[in-house]
Formats: sequence, structure tokens, C-alpha cells
Amino acid sequence: MSSWARSVGIVLWPTFLLLCTVAVWTLKEVRISADMMALLERQPTQALDAQFYNAQQQLSSTAQNQLVFSFSGKTAVNAYHELAQQLQQHPSLKVKVQPTLKRIAEFYQPYRGALMSEGYQQALRSPTAFSHYAQRQLSQTASPWLSSSISDDPSLATFSFLDTFATGQQLGLVDGKLQWRQGDKPPVWLLVSEVTTATIWQNNALAAELVNAVRALRQAHPETEIEYSGVLFHNSENAEQAQWEMNRFGLASLVLLAVFVLLAIRGVWPLWVSLLTVSSAVLAGALALLLLRQQLHVLSLVFATTLIGVAIDYALHALSDRAKKSNSYSVALKRGLLLALGSTALGYACFFTAPMSLLQDVAIFIVAGLCGAWFFVRFVVIRAQRPTQLRPLALSTADCALTLFARLRRRKGAIALTLAGVSGLLLSVQWPQVNDSIASFNASSAQLMQAQKRHHLYLNGDGPTFQVLVRGESIEQLLINEERVRSFVQLHQGRFQGLSVALPSQQSQQQALTLYRQAQQQGRFSFLAQLRGAALPADANTLLSYEQFAQGPLADVFLAPIKQGPYFYSLSTVSALEHASLSGYLAEFEDMQLVDVPGQLSAMLAHFHHSIHWALALAVLAIAIVFIAFFGLRRGAAMVAWLALGALLVVTLIAVVMPLSVFHTLGLILVLALAVDYFIFYQQSGRQPTTFVAISLSALSSLAVFAMLVFSNTPAISQFGAAVLIGLIVVYWVAPLSIENKNDKSD
Repeated sequence: MSSWARSVGIVLWPTFLLLCTVAVWTLKEVRISADMMALLERQPTQALDAQFYNAQQQLSSTAQNQLVFSFSGKTAVNAYHELAQQLQQHPSLKVKVQPTLKRIAEFYQPYRGALMSEGYQQALRSPTAFSHYAQRQLSQTASPWLSSSISDDPSLATFSFLDTFATGQQLGLVDGKLQWRQGDKPPVWLLVSEVTTATIWQNNALAAELVNAVRALRQAHPETEIEYSGVLFHNSENAEQAQWEMNRFGLASLVLLAVFVLLAIRGVWPLWVSLLTVSSAVLAGALALLLLRQQLHVLSLVFATTLIGVAIDYALHALSDRAKKSNSYSVALKRGLLLALGSTALGYACFFTAPMSLLQDVAIFIVAGLCGAWFFVRFVVIRAQRPTQLRPLALSTADCALTLFARLRRRKGAIALTLAGVSGLLLSVQWPQVNDSIASFNASSAQLMQAQKRHHLYLNGDGPTFQVLVRGESIEQLLINEERVRSFVQLHQGRFQGLSVALPSQQSQQQALTLYRQAQQQGRFSFLAQLRGAALPADANTLLSYEQFAQGPLADVFLAPIKQGPYFYSLSTVSALEHASLSGYLAEFEDMQLVDVPGQLSAMLAHFHHSIHWALALAVLAIAIVFIAFFGLRRGAAMVAWLALGALLVVTLIAVVMPLSVFHTLGLILVLALAVDYFIFYQQSGRQPTTFVAISLSALSSLAVFAMLVFSNTPAISQFGAAVLIGLIVVYWVAPLSIENKNDKSD
């Protein structure tokens, strides 16, 4: 068989992987997600049992589909109506139509006497107090609720309920539109919609469509400020950013890899082998993910680009080895490739302990990819029987470097003490701090984050905002429990928004109705009858049920309760109240839980960061066993010592610049996995210039990949890349020091 035929024949393995990947992609439905908050698989803890956890997940998912648009300026109302019309016509959106004041008042009118405010109830207990109370309420001639309700309920009970309900909300209702106003400032109009699409591709297309619609409105209404917020836009920006980084980083890495290979090895053949090795790795990793997963996150693919820098190591060592022996691989290379594969896979196996599907996906992708690359280099490339030739400049540089490292090894004791001293000095300057905030996942634009903050202000007001999860064995008990929380919040001057605000419990309604009838019998409403010129109508003698409320105009305004097992659950919002005060109160009840999703995620991320150190310790122990088993106690212990010293230096260098996060730790795990490759190949044939060239090309290729990640807009990726970048530089200089000088030709 000709050399040309053999060169073409090596394409068969990556072609086979490509066909399998396409077949699985076609036959199996795999969802692609961009939801950053879904990366952590939150598990129930002692503070949040399984039923509460499941209810929280279901109730929170409804809120994640909400979109908010705000309009302020001269033509804000016109812009509002134009966008509302577009949203109503869109099949993937459901606009929340706000009811008119009159419709709300008419809905509550049949239940007069059973619905009233706390202030109204207190005033009813005293003739004088009620007289003064009624006169004050009647003087509010500008109140739209008064004019909408007094004709049906002249006792003012329904008005007191509606007025208190409206006062407790941050937004007003004007002509069927939500309005936020502060003092003499121009009003801000809010339009709320709900997304009904499911896939990432549909959501990204919808987000792009809505952003373009807002841009067009801004051009048509230059004097109106229009903003938007919602999980849909965050996910879209994250997906777009991830795709941009994946394309740019991957392309830049491939270009740099090609440049490095061509500068060190003659001909196009090495570049062809390197390209096919990377292709085999990527296709094998993708095939494994498609076979094992039903859903993938786009961020997994960004992290997975690191496979390029790792997989090409095998090709570079094989090509350098063929420069010495054209017909077959050396025993040292075969052994080194197998040890490198096992040790690197062992390092990535730590990722399987992570409570994040993203890192587990990365582990699957890279371990499978490395296996695919190893098989290609070990059994396919060798059959081409194409020799390679290193460039003279690369060989002469390698000889000089080996001589330099031989001299450094004569002083490696002093070097070790110096590195340890530098690490100690850095520790004295800045002891490592830890920051495991979930904000590391946020790659949204500053404009979108600012719009979200403003919309949060419009909807929930100033100060901290918390969510409270309440449960009850029935809807009635659920409402009673909500009312307990509401009473506590109002007692401490906080704000409460929940279902019980618009639908009091039957128990509360019955108490109010009893008080109303007593006041009626005592003639408490006589002066109102005189003002009206006719007797007041009798009470409605009926209570408002949840079934009736669910058919009313406010059903879509409040989040509907759900049933999980034997309990009903609801989610309420509390603001303008201290966290310690609220959490302390809720801790007294088993049917109430404080929900702090970012806090929960950050706590779980911190817990994972703490627990992963054990996985890292196990990985180091396993690597130490491999070193000692294959290279002896003395040499193996020396390799482990240099590896540990390098890791300490990397940690202290990072700690001086920024707090350590879990992604720095994960980056350190990868550095250890890559460092093991360098140590193994140096021990196998460290005195050979070809080995130095291969390791140098490997380091440069890895740096080309990870240097890209440092510039990522997602802090998690940037932190990961920074740790690997610093770690590789340190390990590149430390690894040659682990060789015994008696093995060098220069001695």
C-alpha cells in the first residue's frame, strides 16, 4: 500500500466516529440548555425537606417564564400598546391582561361584609371610632376604588378591603395597565408576559425577536425609555456568549496549534495527524455525551474545548517519537501514552463527584475524548508508517534547554527551598480567601442586570426581598398559615404579597362577617344610611372560596398554589424586613420555609468546594501510588514532592490576585492531570531532545487553549482558565527538576 493510501486511510477512524455521532444525534432527542441556575442539581437539605424542595422547584419554574417590559417617557403609553399588541399576536407568549378597577370591585361585591381591612374591623368595635373612620374614607374622593365600590357596598367594607389591598402593592392599576410612580416623577408602565416555548433554540429565537422589537420601538419613540428583563433574556445572552466563545476560542486554539506544530516539525503530515487526533477526541467525547445524556448545557461545550489542548499531547509525543524510529513506536512511548491516559482520566474522574451536571458532562466528554485520541494515535497513526523530522532550530533549542535544566537540577535543593519560601511569603502577604458565590455563573450584560434591578424595585420595592414557602393540608389551612406570616410582617412594618392578600381564609371571612352583622344590629351604619338616603343592603351572606377566586379577574395576578403529596403549597414575597427577623420567626413553624435560591446555590457550591478537596486528596494519593508503582519509591516520592510544591505555589499565586473559588480548585485538578503527563514522559525518556520538544509543544498548545478561557465573560470559566494558565507555567518549569541527573548525558 502506498504512503498516500495509508495517509488517507487514517481518516477512517474519525469518519466512523462522525457517522456514529450523526446517527445518535438524529435518532435521539437531546435538549440543549442555557439556564445558568439549573447547573447545580439542588438537593434537599435538613432545612428544606424533599416535599418543600419539590414544591419550590415547581413554583419557581413558573416565575422563570415571566418577562417584564417597562416604559417611561412622553410616548410611553403608545409604546406600551404597540408592544402589547405584538406580544398578544405571538404564539409563544401569553400576555397577562390586567383587569380594570371596576371589574375587580364587581367581583368582590357579592361578598360584602365578609371582606374588610384590619383598620375597618377595629373601627367597627366603637361607634365614635367608626364614624371618624368612615368620614376619613369618604373624604378620599380621588380614590378610584371608592368610586368603583361605594355604589354596591355603601358600608365601605369592600372599599376598605380593596384600598388596603391596593396600598400593599407596589404598583397601581390605571386603565388596565400596571403603573409605578414615585412622588412627582413621571410614571413607569409595566407590561408582563409569560413564555410558553420550551427548547433553547425556540427561546433564543424568541429572545432575539423581542430584542429587535424593543429596538424598533426605541427608534420609533426616541423620548421613551424601554427596558426588558426575564430569565429568557439572561439565558439567551449566556447562550450567545457561550457560542461566541466556543467558536472564537476553538478557532484561535486550532490556529495557534497549527503554528506551533509547523514551527517545530517539518511538513504538513504532523499537522494532518494533529488535526485528526483532535477530531477523533472531539467526536468520541460528543458521541459519549449523546449516548449518556438527555440534556446538555452550552457551557459544557465551552469547558470541553479544553480537550483540544490535552488530546493533542498524544499526537505530539507520537510524532516526536517517530522522528527517532520510523517503523514503530518505542516501548517508552507506548508505556507513557498508556500511563498518561490513565492518570489524566483519573484526574478528570474527580469531576464526577461534583453536584453539577456541567462538570459531570465535561468529565464524560474529556475522558471519552482522550480514549478516542489514544486509540487513534496508538493503533491508527502507526499504520501510516510516515516518518517525521524535527526542525534543527527545535532540536538545538531542546539541547540548550536540557543543559540548562541539568544545571538547575544540581541546585534543586536550593530551588525547592526558594519555591517553598516564596509560597510562604505569599501566604503571609495574603492568606487564601474563598468566594463561592453563585454569581460566578452570571455572564449577562450590565444593561440587562440594571433593568432587572429596576424591575425588581417596581415590583417589590426597596430593601431586601425574600420568598416564603407555606404549606397546609388544605387550601383553607394554607391561607391561615399565610395570614400568620402576613400579620408578623405587617407588625414589623414589612410588606407582604401573597394569595391571602386577595383571598382571606374562610376563617377570617367568617369572623369579619360576624363582626359586620353585630355592627349592623347595633346601628353602626345608620349615619351612612342617612347620607345615602336609603337603608344599606344586607350582607351577602356568602364567603369567597378558592374555586370562585380562581375564576375571577385576579387569578392570573397571583401565583396559584400547587399540591405535592398531602399538602398544598404557596409562594409569597416579603420585603422591607430583616433576614434574621423573618428567618427566626419562620423557624418556629414546620409549615413555613424561607426560600433564598441564590443563597442556597452559593451554600451548596461552597459545600461542594469543601468536599471536593477530599476527591482531590484521593486523586493525589492515586497518582502517588501510580508513580511509586511504576518508578520506584525514591523516584516516585520525589515526583510527588515536586508536584505538591508546584501546586502550593500555584495556589498562593492565585490567592494574591483574587479569592479562591471552586473553579480554581477544578482548574488545579486539571493542572495536576496535565502535570502527571509531563512527569511521566520526563521519567520515561527525559534526556531526549525529542521528549523536550513534545512536552514544550504540549505546554504551548494547552496554554493556547486555556489562555483563551481567561478572557471569558463568565467568571466561572475565567477563573478555571486562570488557574490552569498559572498552573501550567509553574508545572512546565518544575517537571524537569524531578529527573535524576545521573540519567542525563551531560553528566
